[in-house]
Amino acid sequence: MIVARYAVSDPGKAAERSRLIEEHKAYLHGATIRILLSGPSAPPAEGKGSTALVIAEVETLAEFEAFSAGDPFVRSGVYRSVDVFEWRPTFGVLLESL
Repeated sequence: MIVARYAVSDPGKAAERSRLIEEHKAYLHGATIRILLSGPSAPPAEGKGSTALVIAEVETLAEFEAFSAGDPFVRSGVYRSVDVFEWRPTFGVLLESL
């Protein structure tokens, strides 16, 4: 199954985000799940949180939820909101490689 995580950073946690960025990247790079794509959005407007998207292939949604919960950004509250959901892509050039 393909799953996605859409997370919005808390602008008030910028210092914490900066402190944990390398640990967060290492966590993603060392993942035991198959991450297909991951990355942040373009810099947000002032006062707004940046967003980040992770798309992965996993056996169950629970597996991805556990992975997400272990992310240093999630554990420390860098993200103001985190939405995790199954995604069912139906069209696109990347679909053939899944």
